[in-house]
Order: sequence, then structure tokens, then C-alpha cells
Amino acid sequence: MTEPLHTYRFGIIVKTGLFVAAMLQIVAGVLLMANGYMAGDSVLTQFSGIVLGMIPVSIALFVVPVLWRCELRVFEDRLEYQGVLLDIAIPRKDIVVAAAAPRPGFGMFDVSLEMMNGPFRRLHLAIMARNEDRLMNWFQSAKA
Repeated sequence: MTEPLHTYRFGIIVKTGLFVAAMLQIVAGVLLMANGYMAGDSVLTQFSGIVLGMIPVSIALFVVPVLWRCELRVFEDRLEYQGVLLDIAIPRKDIVVAAAAPRPGFGMFDVSLEMMNGPFRRLHLAIMARNEDRLMNWFQSAKA
């Protein structure tokens, strides 16, 4: 197994924000469940309060870890992207056109890919990291 040349992933500020948001959602969910249970006049209202309180807890336990693992790894011969809805390895030879555009002020950039083969003809990736031109140099060296 080869090591990636570079890995783009969320920075410490975003990961800290995700962790704090998850903790706040868990606390809010537990408070909603406790309030729904204590203030309920009937079993139905108690059950409804508990179910509503489980929504932020489930978001914290399922959505936040998925966001935490999002990354783009650049290898010699391929790109590997792990996103919220997509895990894909893109061979270098299958990329026809590539463009990276920074989003000013957000510390992130977009990568637009056109591919010859694969499950998608066009793919648009948003990456939460600064673009140091490493990725564009990788694309340009593939054409040479």
C-alpha cells in the first residue's frame, strides 16, 4: 500500500466545531427527552417528547462522524475521495479535464473533474482545505 502524496481534510477549527456541535446536540436531546418525559400528561406525549429528543442525539451520533471522515487523498496514480455520500477512487488516466477554484474567505476550494470511464462523467468535489496548488500540479503532471 502506497502512502498518499497529500491529504486534504477538515482542519482543527472545523473538527472542533463539529465536536462542540455534537456535544450541544446531545445535551439538547437529553434535555428534550427529560422534559418530554417529566411534563407529559399521557404516555403518548411522553413518547413523543422522547422521540423528538432523539433527533438531535441521532444527528450527533451519525451525521457528525460521517462529516469527520471526509477527505481527499492524492496518490501517484489516483485520487481517493471519501465524502458524505460518495467513496470513490479515480484513476489518474481516467481524468480528462480538471479545474480547481478557490472559494474566497472560506478556506476551501472546489475541484471539477471530467472523466472518461467510471460511474460519473462529471464530478464536483468541495474540499475544506487551502489549495496550495499541489492538486493542480498533480493534474498538470498527468498530462505531461
